[in-house]
Amino acid sequence: MTGKTVLIAGSSGGLGQALANRFSAGGYHVVSVSRRGQGHTHADLSDAQATHALFDSLDPDKPLAGVIHNAMQFHREAFLDTSAQTFEDVWRSMTLTAVNVAHQAIPRLKAQGGGCLIFSGASGSLRAGPQFSAFSSAKFALRGLTQALAREHSADGIHVVHTVLDGLIWSDKTQQRFKSAQQHSSMVPADLAEVYWQLFHQPSNAWTHELDLRPMSSQV
Repeated sequence: MTGKTVLIAGSSGGLGQALANRFSAGGYHVVSVSRRGQGHTHADLSDAQATHALFDSLDPDKPLAGVIHNAMQFHREAFLDTSAQTFEDVWRSMTLTAVNVAHQAIPRLKAQGGGCLIFSGASGSLRAGPQFSAFSSAKFALRGLTQALAREHSADGIHVVHTVLDGLIWSDKTQQRFKSAQQHSSMVPADLAEVYWQLFHQPSNAWTHELDLRPMSSQV
């Protein structure tokens, strides 16, 4: 697979950077995409035309091996205080971006005989707590999308995975949002990136389509 491209959608510090480091070390050409740029390729993946332009700009001499969709818009607010516009914004950030990315990636992967699509979920993909109505409804939708894509395109050689990141990922942003967060009870980005690497290279007769990950100290 050396020399092929892996596109990381929704890249930032923490997990996004760890994924870029791991796949670069493995010989891939990594394209890290961020809505705000910040040293990465800039693209608004909630815009279908912008997403199309991004994929068209990829180096044809480094064919696409797969995409890791890691876009997230964290939002915690009481339901009655959450506007319809906020609900839509959160959905566009985490679900519509996945739709647009899949629309572009799947035909390309299908034409070359297969590839891998990994979509990062969260605790909110499986259960919704108070003040997480917008976040969890978008993550529930993302999980449903990935299940449909896996069943529709596995025969095309496309490995679709949904990861449930059931816990905090240790990063500067996590420490800002959750003052009680502790490193020993959080997931380490480099360790998660290693798991994603393994998922990316699974044999086709033993594909994982959903994987639940959590730190050792968490309760099931």
